[in-house]
Amino acid sequence: MRDLFTILLAVIILSSSKTSASFREDFSIQESFLEMYYLKTTDDQRMLKIALVRYEDRMPVALPDCEINFYAGEDSLIYLGKAMTDREGQVLFHIKEYPGYVQDPEGNIRYSAYFEGNDTLLPAESELYIRDANLTMTLEIMDSVKTIHVSAYYSVNGDTLPAADEDIYFYVKRMFSDLPVGEEFLDENGEALIEFPVDIPGDAEGNLEIIARFDEHYLFGTVEKRENINWGIPTHHETPESYRALWTQIAPVWMIITLTIMLAGVWSHYLFVIIQLVRIRRMAKKSNTSGKMA
Repeated sequence: MRDLFTILLAVIILSSSKTSASFREDFSIQESFLEMYYLKTTDDQRMLKIALVRYEDRMPVALPDCEINFYAGEDSLIYLGKAMTDREGQVLFHIKEYPGYVQDPEGNIRYSAYFEGNDTLLPAESELYIRDANLTMTLEIMDSVKTIHVSAYYSVNGDTLPAADEDIYFYVKRMFSDLPVGEEFLDENGEALIEFPVDIPGDAEGNLEIIARFDEHYLFGTVEKRENINWGIPTHHETPESYRALWTQIAPVWMIITLTIMLAGVWSHYLFVIIQLVRIRRMAKKSNTSGKMA
């Protein structure tokens, strides 16, 4: 009897310990991860893009409504501001005043972002060292050739230096994503020339938006310059009044014919069934009349 009681007590204690461990596992504090990117737009607006996630079954899960604090500098931090993540766990933070006075001797600025954590998430942080680059772009026709001339430079302690020996990419803006049209290597003066393609469609007047960009560069981040010019092929998207398609008010002829045949087949079956029912009824009446006469 004593052995049986001991066994039951051990089973109860083991089950309780497993339940407690499972409970602690479900409500344990989870690790969060913070990623940061730098973007400088064509009108010299500087922004930090943040993505805050946690991982569940090796898949990222967005963390909305979390406060992120932004700083610049390394030895002495300059507070830039704070922002809340959206429902996708992202923040696009605008740097209102450029903190150029916290540059290191090489012209880099350290940007950092901090998430302080909460009851269910551990703190997270991310940092970037960015050298503030500038782009200028000139669009001109040289010897009947449409040419893009780009110049890239940055400043270190008031001195302007060329962004030499770096790759720069060229795009044309499109509705869903930018269309790559070229890539060039900057020379020792931080300059590059590229011939623009002649077969790029534009709007009705041939206008295009051309983009020169450092794309997630290890020193400069993403820096871009945009210019509009009528170097494209004019395109006209007019739909003829007699044009028939699935998205027009008048359906295609093949669809009308197909639908008519299908409906005719269905209704012919209905009509055939009705005729057969009438014939069966008449035959039943004749059969009853013949039986009475007999």
